[in-house]
Amino acid sequence: MEEQVQRAGAMSPQKLLVGFSKDRIVFWITIAVAVHIVLIGMLSLGYIRDRWIDPEGAAERKAAAVAAQEALKKEAATKVAKPAAGSSGAATSGVAKASATGTNNGTGVSTGTTAQILEDRKNAPVVKRITEKAQPGDIPAKPDDLGISIGDMNVR
Repeated sequence: MEEQVQRAGAMSPQKLLVGFSKDRIVFWITIAVAVHIVLIGMLSLGYIRDRWIDPEGAAERKAAAVAAQEALKKEAATKVAKPAAGSSGAATSGVAKASATGTNNGTGVSTGTTAQILEDRKNAPVVKRITEKAQPGDIPAKPDDLGISIGDMNVR
């Protein structure tokens, strides 16, 4: 029987599985683990620097970021508040017009209270189109008026 297998050019199972040996699998698992360690390490550099290398610098950077955020909030508040207080009517900006009308630059978003926001949204064209009642001729009286019936669906 072995002679027939050798004559046909077939290989033994051990020779066929040489490509899947333990050495190659261990090699590629080691490569995968090394790549993961390097990738996780590179993505963690900021955390490592802030946590172990320079915690005082991290506190300073965080305080600076908070101060910058506060400055931006104050700047935005003064930009909105100045035109509303000084709107004389002659040369008003879009922000001043928005604060006078209760909307923000014509987008329909209100800058007032919740009740005012809901009132502005109620008058929006999209809401009117969705909530308006249908006219008497818009709704068919019978399902047959749609032009198709359930009997038309099962044609044989």
